[in-house]
Amino acid sequence: MLTQTIVNRLKELIGDKNVVTDKAGMYAYGYDATLLSGETSGIVFPTTTEQVVELVKYLNEQDIALVPRGAGTNLSGGTIPTDKTVTINFSRMNKILEIDTENFVAVVEPGVVNFDMQVELGKKGFYYPPDPASYKASTMGGNLGECSGGPRCFKFGVTRDYVLGLEVVLPNGKVIETGGRNFKSEAGYDLTRIIVGSEGTLGLVTKMIVRVLPLPAAKKTMLAIYNKVEDASQSVSDIVAAGIVPTTLEMLDNVLINSAEDACHAGLPRDAGALLIIEVDGQPEDLDTQVKIIEENCKKAQCKQFTVAKTAAEVDQLWLARRIVIGSVSRIRPSYSLQDITVPRSEFPKAVSGILKCAKDHNLLIGIMAHAGDGNFHPLVIFDQRNADEVERVHAAEKVMCKMALDLKGTMSGEHGIGLLKKQYIGLEFKPVALDVFRKIKRSFDPTSRFNPGKIIDL
Repeated sequence: MLTQTIVNRLKELIGDKNVVTDKAGMYAYGYDATLLSGETSGIVFPTTTEQVVELVKYLNEQDIALVPRGAGTNLSGGTIPTDKTVTINFSRMNKILEIDTENFVAVVEPGVVNFDMQVELGKKGFYYPPDPASYKASTMGGNLGECSGGPRCFKFGVTRDYVLGLEVVLPNGKVIETGGRNFKSEAGYDLTRIIVGSEGTLGLVTKMIVRVLPLPAAKKTMLAIYNKVEDASQSVSDIVAAGIVPTTLEMLDNVLINSAEDACHAGLPRDAGALLIIEVDGQPEDLDTQVKIIEENCKKAQCKQFTVAKTAAEVDQLWLARRIVIGSVSRIRPSYSLQDITVPRSEFPKAVSGILKCAKDHNLLIGIMAHAGDGNFHPLVIFDQRNADEVERVHAAEKVMCKMALDLKGTMSGEHGIGLLKKQYIGLEFKPVALDVFRKIKRSFDPTSRFNPGKIIDL
């Protein structure tokens, strides 16, 4: 715990209301969206870059490390506090500083909620493509820390593809600016890309310059229903092989279809083995041809029902079912472990088979959902954390799925990061020489491990 002298100084630096040290107030900050937990020594809520600088300098003097946090929706233990750390929460740095439609640029603070930004951009006929399922709660800074994707990332890319420049407070308390407002910039080392996805281990982002796009002229949303998840997975490969790049290509299996239907009554068929939610956008005259090709490829893989949403309300209901599905599994069992493996699109059917085999081998209920277009699976292992034997089988299954993805030339993390959860497996994906480079990068920014210590890799 922090001494009263330290608490008093923190309050002097950022204000009484921006420092929390009571046990009840700190409790929720020991958790994120994983089963991991820790205990923070205190929470600070800066509101300006200058305050972040002062906090970093003072806590350095006191030999106290910082753990950055946004909304806490992350799924890799990246915001779990470790011993003798203070949590720095950016939720009160939540201003949209500028929307420049002429240059397709927005400037935001890290605490801006992704959805709130989408609303403001929409008023001007624009949007920000990365849209993680948690976008109604997750912050832009958190999305940056994990390099989040979302349903639209198949066509448009992930967070790193839209961050043009950053303002960053380094572990020594100095401020740097990386990148800028230009879509093209090759001057110097690409520090922006090093910071994006680094999970707060290299610097604290206090300002983001991001690329935004005009809203598409038109879009069409489709629902394809299958008897078997294997057939749906084959459609994914066939659609991509046909040269179609949908905006979104999402998959849910029977377990998750029923879980979502219980929660939001979207009218999904409960007897379906799997479904695909497919969306294309662009100029109106181009969409009908794309829909026709998609339908042909879905039916080739034994799709038993193919429909195109006719109204905005139908579209919203489909996406509601997709976005709430993770939380909805609490109706089945009290706990879940959400994985984040990614494989090449051509290996999508093999990955589905691998997940089904893993569920059988470990006697576990695993619901399959995926950003299917880019091969990013989110297997939901549904269980009861109070059952020690079941928890042991869950962890064994996690490792098996990570190893399977790597065997298929994929990765064990597509967008959720490494954090604490997958740090133990990082040696499966990277050779010792690469891990040594990771450590050297960390030391060059943060030689004494002041920022988010213990995450991703140990020094």
